[in-house]
Amino acid sequence: MHKKAQIGVGLFCWILFGVLLFNVLTKSSLVRLIDTGGFTLTTPISEFKTTLLTELTFMGDPVTVGILTIGVMLLLWHRGRATDSVWYGMLQFIGYCLVILIKYSVTRLRPSLRLIDVSGYSFPSGHTFSTVIFTFTILAILLPYCKVKWQKILLKIVGALWIIIIMYSRVYLRAHFTSDVVGAFLLASGWWLLANSQRTIFFHWLQKPVNKV
Repeated sequence: MHKKAQIGVGLFCWILFGVLLFNVLTKSSLVRLIDTGGFTLTTPISEFKTTLLTELTFMGDPVTVGILTIGVMLLLWHRGRATDSVWYGMLQFIGYCLVILIKYSVTRLRPSLRLIDVSGYSFPSGHTFSTVIFTFTILAILLPYCKVKWQKILLKIVGALWIIIIMYSRVYLRAHFTSDVVGAFLLASGWWLLANSQRTIFFHWLQKPVNKV
């Protein structure tokens, strides 16, 4: 995606996030409709389903994703891609700071009748944000190695399905409202696109000090 397209789509994602944030803050009927619809889509609740999604949602935990991100960073650094290593780490960890800032500004309480023990504020979903950034990172790293079109399509489908699974699990387990996971997806997508639109400038600034290490 070209730089102008990245900026345009990224800004659009953040505008949609801003609209959703406003509706969350005002507790509008639109947000209530979205949240109720999301809970309805995740029914029925069963013991097997709860156990499975509890295990899967662990893989989207910001701590788990953070450890995996550090692993990817070390691998990239070892392969002589030091600037990429710092870049993808920055996208994940600085981006998550943005999530924390918004969470503690909005202070939205989590849904009642939760199926797992979870604390903290609800909007936006940290699991979803971390998963989106990490999935986009893996796609950005692996797609250039795909020589056949169907491989790229398959990789993108797998990435999209993983993001959907984490989003679904958070709503099903009543750890988040639907608007929380949708908001996190929009926030993460906007952050990824806008940051990457400035990647060349960042690389030029970072290349010399990193190469000295």
